[in-house]
Amino acid sequence: MALTTAALIKANFETGDRPTAANFVDMIDTSNKFITAEATSATIAVTKDTDYAVPAISQPAGSYLWNVSFIPAGNIVTAGNDGDDLDFEIGTAASGGEIVALSALLDDGGSALTWTANFPVSPILNGEGRDANYLSGTGGAAAGIATSEAVAFAATGYSAAARDLHVNFRANTNNLATAATTIKVYMTFMMA
Repeated sequence: MALTTAALIKANFETGDRPTAANFVDMIDTSNKFITAEATSATIAVTKDTDYAVPAISQPAGSYLWNVSFIPAGNIVTAGNDGDDLDFEIGTAASGGEIVALSALLDDGGSALTWTANFPVSPILNGEGRDANYLSGTGGAAAGIATSEAVAFAATGYSAAARDLHVNFRANTNNLATAATTIKVYMTFMMA
């Protein structure tokens, strides 16, 4: 049904009230403070300086962007030259970085990197961007991930009004060596 306030829920359950099935559904939905939405990118080709967009994900009114995870369906390989990165951005407009400016997921320092299929990367966790090298020592290196750039919010992850969030992926400097796959994006919002 719908998210509602605690005050409205309590008003439906006062002595003598006869809550409806919809009132119970609203209570259950509202008691879950976390909502996760998902979308899948367009096919990531190998072309540099091209935005590969993910369909907009709706952020509910009165929520914080809490977690963001990316999972590729197939391997993605950088070209192997310094600066051949695969970056991402999150914005309130298509191809915009209003929430998170372009940040490297695969930070190619001169050696080709392979992001292994089905290996999740979470650049935003618990409402915060991640420190540089956040995957070192956690199996990220084994999966070909080099996250030498910190992920920082360019603007708040909170929104009082509902809004659409846009994620884009972009290869820099040279074409990717291998891609032709999609990336599933999961966004979890915490209700205020």
